[in-house]
Amino acid sequence: MSRKTDILLSNVRKCADKYGMIADGDRVLCAVSGGKDSLALAYGLKRLSAFYPVKFTVSAVTVDMGFDVDFSPLYDFMKREEIPYEIIKTDIGKAIEGLEKPCSLCSRLRRAALCNYAAEKGFTKLALGHTEDDAAETALMNLLFGGRIYTLEPTTTYEDKAVTLIRPLIMTSERLIRSLVAELSLPVTKNPCGRENDSARDYVRDIIKQTDKTCRGTAHRIASAMMKDREG
Repeated sequence: MSRKTDILLSNVRKCADKYGMIADGDRVLCAVSGGKDSLALAYGLKRLSAFYPVKFTVSAVTVDMGFDVDFSPLYDFMKREEIPYEIIKTDIGKAIEGLEKPCSLCSRLRRAALCNYAAEKGFTKLALGHTEDDAAETALMNLLFGGRIYTLEPTTTYEDKAVTLIRPLIMTSERLIRSLVAELSLPVTKNPCGRENDSARDYVRDIIKQTDKTCRGTAHRIASAMMKDREG
């Protein structure tokens, strides 16, 4: 394995250990959009399952929102990695068609589809590919636009569905993932929506990017501070 893969696995294992994300016998379902983060998540968890102290299995699923997308590269990737893979067909694309700001509703509908599928198929954990950068951006968005101190939770349990949502990449930077994806030539699939940009998130992402020029590691420090605050 390459050094970047070693770092990814180290980060994912550290995160899983710290937040008790994976228990013996867990059936982990990776939500794979086709983006770089979700592909790195599936890749990392599959490799972690080979040597983690407790036994768990890894499968993957993609929510098809009804757009014209060629999923064959994802099928090929999952087959090569020996990850069981399915696609959920939905009409989410039609549900958000014409909306001026569809991202929030789209996210809720996709999350509901994933949770329902995980519960129906008996998965105990649903893994999402949110990164350290996502946690930092969410924290800054909530502070500036919502006046509250809050970010993404490492784990969230849906009692009514007996499924726990986990974010194993929340201690991993986008920079590492971009580098790893390029090195491994993972089959990143372009988002077909074309409206995925969130003005508030773009705004805080730019703040972090500009700050990082003179204060390198800004996203890491914001995310780390939020996690420490959560633990304290």
